[in-house]
Order: sequence, then C-alpha cells, then structure tokens
Amino acid sequence: MFMRCISKAVGRCAVVGSSHSVSRSLLLLHRTAKTSLAAIPQSATLGLCIQPCQQLQVFTRRIHSSLSPSLSLAKTPSPYLHPQSGPLQPQPLDLDQPYPPPPEDNFYTISFYSFFDIPTEKTTRLREQLQTEWSRDLQIVGRIYICEQGINAQLSIPVENTQKLRQWLEAHPVYAGRIPRFNWAIEHRQAFKALHVRVRPLVATGSEFTLQDLNHEPEYLGPEQWETELQHSSEDKQPLLIDMRNSYEFRIGKFSGAVCPDVDTFREEMNVVREMCKDRDKKEPIFMYCTGGIRCSVAGAILKSEGYENVKTLQGGVIAYGNHIRRHPEKAKSSLFRGKNFTFDKRLGEEVTSEIISRCDQCGGPCDTFTNCANRSCNLLFIQCPSCAEKHKHTCGTDFCKERAQMSHEELIKNRMPSIWNYHLRVRPEKIFSKDGIAQIPSELEMKQ
Repeated sequence: MFMRCISKAVGRCAVVGSSHSVSRSLLLLHRTAKTSLAAIPQSATLGLCIQPCQQLQVFTRRIHSSLSPSLSLAKTPSPYLHPQSGPLQPQPLDLDQPYPPPPEDNFYTISFYSFFDIPTEKTTRLREQLQTEWSRDLQIVGRIYICEQGINAQLSIPVENTQKLRQWLEAHPVYAGRIPRFNWAIEHRQAFKALHVRVRPLVATGSEFTLQDLNHEPEYLGPEQWETELQHSSEDKQPLLIDMRNSYEFRIGKFSGAVCPDVDTFREEMNVVREMCKDRDKKEPIFMYCTGGIRCSVAGAILKSEGYENVKTLQGGVIAYGNHIRRHPEKAKSSLFRGKNFTFDKRLGEEVTSEIISRCDQCGGPCDTFTNCANRSCNLLFIQCPSCAEKHKHTCGTDFCKERAQMSHEELIKNRMPSIWNYHLRVRPEKIFSKDGIAQIPSELEMKQ
C-alpha cells in the first residue's frame, strides 16, 4: 500500500509539477506511513531553488530508508571517502545542526570536501550546474574545485539558503550521501566576492592520486580527542606534530610544539615531511593538522601508503578546533593552538585565541592582521598594523604602489600591467621589505617610473 502511494505521488508530481500537487502528495504519504510532517523538509516554504519533484524524491527516499533499513548501503568508515560507485542514501537534512547565530551581514561561511568518483566526462557539466544554480538560486559566493576524485568547497551563503544547500545536495544523484557535515567557520561574514567553480585537482600534490590511494586513511581525531592524545603523549615524549600549512599561514597562529616546515606550497611540504619521517619507527604516532582537513587527509593517506602505521589528523582542521574553543571559552587560556587561523579568502584570518604571536612587517610592532598591497599589480601578502596601513595607504609603501592604488578602475584597465612578483616572492615579505618598512620593487620597474 505504501509503495503504491509513493508511485501515485511521484506520478502526480511528474505530471503536474506544482507545489500544490507536491503538498497533496506529501499529505497522502503522511496519512499512509503515519510519518510526522516535521520530517518534510520545508515543503511549503522551500521556494523554487529545488524543483517540487526533487523535494518529493528527498522525502520519499528518507521514508523508504527508515522503513527498510536493510536497503541502506553500509556507511564508510570516514565522512570524507566514498569509494562506492553506486548511489548512496541521502544524509539527514538536519545533519548540519546546530546552526551558528546569524552574523551581522546574514552570510554564513562554510567549507566541506569529499572524495568520490566523478566520471571525467561529467566534470564540466557538473561545474556548469554548480556555477549556474548555486549563484543564481542560492546566492552562493566562494571557491569550488571539482575533479574525478570529488569536490573541495569554501563558500559564503545567505543564512536563509543554508538548509536549501543541503537539500540541493541530497536531491542530487552525484552528491547525495557524500557531503559530510558542513565545517562552520570560526568567524562568519561574506568572505568572497563571487562564485568561481573550477575543474582542477582538489589538492596540488605535484603528482596524481586516485581514490584507491586514499583508502589508506589516517585516523581522524575530534578536537577533544586531539587535545587528550597530544597532552598524554607530551607527558612521556614530545610527539611529532606537523603543521601541514604554508609558511605564511602559521605566522599568525599554530599549535604549541608543532614542527612548521618552511615551505610555500603543499607540494613542497610532502617532500619535507618524507625527509623528516624517514628515520622514524613506522609504528610511532605522527600527528598532522591543516586549515580544514583536506591536506591532512591526502598527506596522511600518502604516509600510510608508505608504511607509517600510526598517522593521526585533526578532523575539520584548525577551523574545527577554533569552534571547539569558542564553544568552551573557559578553555581559551589552555588552548593548544595560539593566535589566528589563516583563511584563503578576503578575511585572511579568524581568531582562535586573542594571543598575538606575529609582528607587523613594516614597523615591527605586535600585529596579526594580514593584508594585500592595495596595488593589484603588486598584491604582496604581508602583515600590516593599522598605523602602517594609514601611513602607507594600505600598500607596501612604495611610491609606485601608492600611485597605482589611487587610480580609478578605468585607469587601471587602461594601464594594465603584469604582476610584479612571482608567487614565491609574493608570500615572502621578509625578502621584499627593507629595514625602513618599504618594499624593494624590481629595478626594471624603478627605471620605468
């Protein structure tokens, strides 16, 4: 009887396709299955971002799963790796609860990643769908990477559309059941200007990796377990704790006792980590952390595939640990992480603890605020205090950059020029600034002035 009602409801939805029809269909299911209407995902208020038939599909799949548990596929041991090629059961729509308090500008900032198989021929179509529907229907801004191994997303979304994003994901045949709980930012606001979805590797390792390679997963530790194991280990012997982020990231914040390789890219870091671990007993624990977890998922799998048996990573990265400290403010003084978490968006950082461990690159005073030179042709990434920002007009201090920073958008287009620095110099202000706090621009540019 129940399955006949589902067939009738789906058929009605397919023929009529209206919200009124969906409501009647859901009511029919409610009466038949004696299911609480609270389980219906905002069917009356969802809006047009998800088609009515998709709403019904989400609901019926959840009912079907609850009535026939044996039909559900077994869960993977990790929230991030889904090696199955077939469809997975959708995640519960309340997976992301509790939501943080709404921020002032009404935008949440979230991130998530997941490894699963996407046929090569589908990646471009999926990119186009995300680019169109997420920006148009959900007003999402951010940076999304997709490839044959899955998805990596950092985005900002209006508060009222956040549950709709989960509904969109769980109604989609490729993403349903594969996207873990959203990793909420420590500090929320609109962190991006526009949405950019690109087909490219999720992590720049310098070599190809497959889902099979990722089967050698590290052990994921939640923030509390991470604290417990690190504190317990340090009583007997200082554990090997590796910061898997770039050199500029840990300038403003890091875990106490962490080894921080002096590198500019993840690709470089893997070589340093291999060298660091080569003489270790492969049974000794290795602890690793990064911003949101994805670099450690990959790095941990690489190390385990090379024979290291006891690799532990911080699940959700510094973001998750920062939220842990925010939820338990009494732990701030004893926090194992000190300072800020660097972010790859226009915030350029979010506070975990109030301790300042870095200095302004121009005057040397205590400061942990990253900025980019206001001259876009320079775009040097450096730490700048409010006093120096006012003094140097938010630039690296050269007359050249001050002049270009005052140009209108039209003037900049007319006088377009290539970037002054390559990537490695742009993130190394210690190689650029002189003792007077002014950047030393290349001699050929000085000649042009």
